[in-house]
Amino acid sequence: MGDKFVLEVLNPRNAMKIEEPSPLAPRVTTLDGIRIAIISEKPDGSLYLVRLKELLEKRHPGTTVDIIDGFIFKPEILLPRLKDYDTFIYGVRNTAAFNTEPAIVYEKAGIPGIFLLAGDNLYGQAKRNTIVFGLPGLRILKTPTERWPGEDETESFVKLAEDTVEEIEAALLAPLTEEEMNPKPMEFDTSNLTFEGEDYDEAFEKFQSYFFEHGYTDGMAVAAPTPEAVKKMLTGTSREPSEVLPGTMTPGYGIVTIEKIAANAVMAGAKPEYLPVIITAVEMLCDEHFGGFHVIATVCATNLLIQVNGPIAKEIGMNSGFGYLGPGNRANSTIGRAVSLCAINLGWMDFSIDGGMKGNPSRYCNLTFTESDEYTPWEPFHVTLGFDKEDSTVMIDEILHIDGNWPFEITRLPSCTWTYGWKADLDRLAERAIGALPSGLESANKQTHDIHKLGFGGTNAFPLISHRNYILVLYPGQARELAEKGFTRESLAKYIGDYSRYPWDELKEELKESVLEVAKSGRLSNLTEDDCKPGGTIPVFDPERLLIMVAGPLQGQSVGLVSMGSYGSIQAPVPFKEPPRKPWFIKKITGATLTKAGK
Repeated sequence: MGDKFVLEVLNPRNAMKIEEPSPLAPRVTTLDGIRIAIISEKPDGSLYLVRLKELLEKRHPGTTVDIIDGFIFKPEILLPRLKDYDTFIYGVRNTAAFNTEPAIVYEKAGIPGIFLLAGDNLYGQAKRNTIVFGLPGLRILKTPTERWPGEDETESFVKLAEDTVEEIEAALLAPLTEEEMNPKPMEFDTSNLTFEGEDYDEAFEKFQSYFFEHGYTDGMAVAAPTPEAVKKMLTGTSREPSEVLPGTMTPGYGIVTIEKIAANAVMAGAKPEYLPVIITAVEMLCDEHFGGFHVIATVCATNLLIQVNGPIAKEIGMNSGFGYLGPGNRANSTIGRAVSLCAINLGWMDFSIDGGMKGNPSRYCNLTFTESDEYTPWEPFHVTLGFDKEDSTVMIDEILHIDGNWPFEITRLPSCTWTYGWKADLDRLAERAIGALPSGLESANKQTHDIHKLGFGGTNAFPLISHRNYILVLYPGQARELAEKGFTRESLAKYIGDYSRYPWDELKEELKESVLEVAKSGRLSNLTEDDCKPGGTIPVFDPERLLIMVAGPLQGQSVGLVSMGSYGSIQAPVPFKEPPRKPWFIKKITGATLTKAGK
């Protein structure tokens, strides 16, 4: 018999950046005559928490229970106040697991408590987060998902509180276990892996099976990241393989190195020329100012946009024409897939808990494309954001949904003419970009200052202004027609920003005060103090939150992308005092060695 064939591959994972594990705070021994803080983070559970408060006070003589509004991103704000309480109940969370962090902060400060989670779908996310932040013993209680009612179903909330109060009491009172008092650190083995077989085919099949079983792939077969293949991939960049990127990769706070990015690029089927683009996208996902957790692991299963611009896109053969958002192009597909594999392996993403409630097919390769420089009638897109024409860039964003179906598609195909005339088509673009305001204009005008009081700041300081961000991708034929009518990117954005302005005279007085305050601040380019006078009008959309690109075939379909504008968004763990006026996250590509661009 001959020697066995051995296939050696790089482990595509690195360790998580985990804090030293801490014990839980000592538990209370009675619920009678104490002070309990219920920290509410979402309005969804307010009726449930109110009933829970009533039950606890009724069941425990002399006990005071207070419901306190929480602070997701700055939990330390509550610490001085919580020192006056004996124990806490945090929740109810029905979305992303990063919201376990406040409960961890309170426990580490010596205040015992529990974390309430709506159902078990997100238990895995919450548990992973407790490990990362050094409190693996945090007590997490799962309320029955199938019984979680709508906000107006008062009786159902009352019944749910009555059915769960005893379990909550037990979790607050149970003495600490040995594991909760002395948690053990998590160990990682990220060394190379070997697979043995009678021949290459058998070893390769074992490699594939192992990667599938251990969650190292996106559910499709991957190329083997052998030392030789990774070394060849690394020829695409001048950066050192051992370089550790600043920050960590969400959702599992993984440590990221250039070599491990290259290993995942090999698995995705990328070419070395693509590596600098992939590295740039991963760098931005690791940046603390980008809401990476939300786009990668949200229950909404949103889309990650990876938009490449500048000379490198054409040099590596990216598709900006027919089917630019779909499969069929190696550069588009493997760049997007490599970034997803990095999220899986370096960010410790787990599709069984991070795939979203419904899943999303774009998670395979993301929305990866480039602008059509050849047919764009205006200056390149990245130039409008302050870069030189010779620069190559990557922009990432979280896309909430895609406006691309009838009646928005404005289609001109050889077999038909499907248009309402350029002016009517333009107005349809504006209507879709602006969209429906959260509660509609009329109801927004009837609201109090609730949004303003929440302190979101920025241009969303009053409820008449749409706070959404919008990326408009025009097909070249329509872009050229608008350019012939005299439109530039800037004037087109202004037209959309000024579309459907609202009469000043119809605003309530208290809203007028809020609008005038924003006008004086200069935060809205299309709102001035002169607009805030009798006979004036105010905008309902901020043109700074609109991007205009050009892609697709000459006879194509325009598409709108409703986005988070994640740079400085409220999802970011490092909030800005004042969100940037242009909430777009874009970075220049550097370190390329095999292309003329991106060096």
